[in-house]
Amino acid sequence: MASLVCKGLIGILRGSQGNAALKSLFNFKRTLSIPPLNTPSRDAEVDGLYFGNKESQKIYEIRTYTVRPKDYKEYIKFTEDNFHLRIKHSKLFGFWSTELGALNEIVHIWEYDNHDHRAKVRQALATDAEWQSNYISKVAPMWMSQTNATMMLLPWSIITLPSKSGVYELQIFNMNSHTDIWDGRLKAAMELSSLKLKSSNSVLIACFTSIFGPHNTVYALWQHESFDKFAFGRLQLLSETNKSVLHAFYHE
Repeated sequence: MASLVCKGLIGILRGSQGNAALKSLFNFKRTLSIPPLNTPSRDAEVDGLYFGNKESQKIYEIRTYTVRPKDYKEYIKFTEDNFHLRIKHSKLFGFWSTELGALNEIVHIWEYDNHDHRAKVRQALATDAEWQSNYISKVAPMWMSQTNATMMLLPWSIITLPSKSGVYELQIFNMNSHTDIWDGRLKAAMELSSLKLKSSNSVLIACFTSIFGPHNTVYALWQHESFDKFAFGRLQLLSETNKSVLHAFYHE
């Protein structure tokens, strides 16, 4: 298991309820083996959930950059001063820098109408002389690596915007198969986690699954009031006597 904590740079969630600044981000990575249900799901049922009427659903791109340690401070300041050149092209969901765990990483999430919309934005960025000369040409030598993936909201997940500041956690689950994502057990586990962590003022902002990028991957974005309250809430969650669902998410 790996974990990281991030600070928000621009970090804005936008939606009908207004804006909220993202302050920080955890990242947990696990390979999951979910306990079986009493009634096994069929692939046809799973495929129906996945492909049914999803053509118009928005997509989200998560991009992760690792910055050279010697350039990190300069990169942060330069990005704060110049990232408006990127934001004018498409909607920024959130932007963070790591604090603990995988250090010197930058994570951002973008919202698009669909993959065609994303392709048009990327083409516009490639031909935007100001963006290329005033930002990309300056920061590209500071990068050590880049990764990205596109995601969609799971059918049962809605975006819940935070109403106050706090710390943020991004859980990344590498599922054994696509069946584990769509057959209801994941939904039950996340709902139970959300219910139990509510007393610690934790909120599940959104739950995504990968489209292009790592296969069978789930991204759950949370907000917590503080690191200590989140840690205490998770300990309470793990102390529950009935762990049949939670075992999938909190086993070592």
